[in-house]
Amino acid sequence: MRTLTLPVMLATSLALTAPAPAQDLGDVIGGIADSLLQQEMDKQAYIAAQNANTAAAYQNYLKKYPKGAYRVNAERALARLGAPVEGTAEAAALAEARLGITTAQKVAVQRELTRLGYPTGGSDGVWGRNTRTAIASWQRDRKETATGYVTEAQLKLLAKSVVVTPPVDDTPSGTLTAAEIEAALKLTRTQRTTIQKQLTVLGYDAGVADGLWGSKTRIAIKGWQKANKKTQTGYVTAAQVKLIGSQAGSATPAPSPAPTNAAALEESLLELTLAERVDLQRRLTRLGYDPARTDGTFGAGTRRAIGEWQADEGEPVTGYLTADQVRLIRVETGG
Repeated sequence: MRTLTLPVMLATSLALTAPAPAQDLGDVIGGIADSLLQQEMDKQAYIAAQNANTAAAYQNYLKKYPKGAYRVNAERALARLGAPVEGTAEAAALAEARLGITTAQKVAVQRELTRLGYPTGGSDGVWGRNTRTAIASWQRDRKETATGYVTEAQLKLLAKSVVVTPPVDDTPSGTLTAAEIEAALKLTRTQRTTIQKQLTVLGYDAGVADGLWGSKTRIAIKGWQKANKKTQTGYVTAAQVKLIGSQAGSATPAPSPAPTNAAALEESLLELTLAERVDLQRRLTRLGYDPARTDGTFGAGTRRAIGEWQADEGEPVTGYLTADQVRLIRVETGG
């Protein structure tokens, strides 16, 4: 893709701009230049985040450009990395979980909210839909972000009669338990079923692949974690889910290179060169989808990466690319 330099873009924009009075010409030029410069800075900041491909990098981009052109892509990348987007309900939920709120504190918060005119439907220490709605309404009236989850400062304010102390457990301060980390992934039933099948393929019997993770699945996870020199918790992290999928893909036969369906036939008609295939594999990696290798051969790892990308983009999941999807991948990675 040919990249327009700022001077050329500016000249083009001016050519399309209706004639302006002489005294306003400087303002017009300055405004267009500022706009183009901001667009370029936005693009370069996103490319830098892609190259780093870390949660911190994408979060930093979103802080600088909360309404940037690549905001949605950055948020999707964070989701793939298992990191919440700051300011979202998910991030607020994780932050609240780290507080280790006791039952006594929860009861105190419910009573205080009810006293203030925000009914919680009871003061039993169980924060269900009514309590979350009450918290959100209270936050909104205070001109604060209405997430339905309390911050440490809000907890201290609402639980006045109960001393708020840091949580005491077996995990370092400010961290989540293994179960909480897995819960934050919000794995679907289908995803859990897939992981059970992958573990079994790798030699760790997870039992019936039904998406219900009982003792057999937990033992299988621990066995895999031990073999891969991970902490044996029986609960998976985002990185471990990705690694299990990668290993299982390598353990299964790669699909036949000959087109076997309409999607495969469509991709074959693109006649992608070896260099183009390598480039696409590298771009998928930058987007957070691991093709396992970048040698121009679209094997099981690449097909899986394409399928994951298609799912996140809301495209039909085939594992094979169309011309429009090739262009979209290039656009998402800076052209």
